[in-house]
Amino acid sequence: MLSPEEFTVGDVGTARPLSLLLPISKYDEAMLIGELEGVAVAVLLSGDQKSCLIECEGNDSWKGLIVPDVRVEVDESSLVDVNVYNPPSLAVVRTGTRLAIRATREKWIQSRQLVTLHEGLVPAGELQATFARWQVVVGVGDTRRVLWSRREDEDS
Repeated sequence: MLSPEEFTVGDVGTARPLSLLLPISKYDEAMLIGELEGVAVAVLLSGDQKSCLIECEGNDSWKGLIVPDVRVEVDESSLVDVNVYNPPSLAVVRTGTRLAIRATREKWIQSRQLVTLHEGLVPAGELQATFARWQVVVGVGDTRRVLWSRREDEDS
């Protein structure tokens, strides 16, 4: 459950990076807001266009509950060896000084992009870690709640 001060209602154009948009109708989808090349973008977490990204600015086509300042937690046991396996869409990647999510510009073209979720982390050097399972949470300690989860066995 969410407390009234933990969310607002609006369209994706009003959401800022590191917000989760939860659908309010059957025509909307869950989205995680990040940043790509300095522009706020939303990555669709559900629906037919899952893993596609859309620009947020001026976009009033997608509406929902906007939960700002969410945190992303990774399941450390779901590391993907990218030297052996092709990482799935919606995988979360820790690279350089950021945490990012793998998304596509257009569903059928499959042009992969890394959308930044967190920036300014301790440098990882030349190494990176890719996680198939992760979740979006709000709150800490006794008030921590999982709002959305990515399971390894989901289609991407």
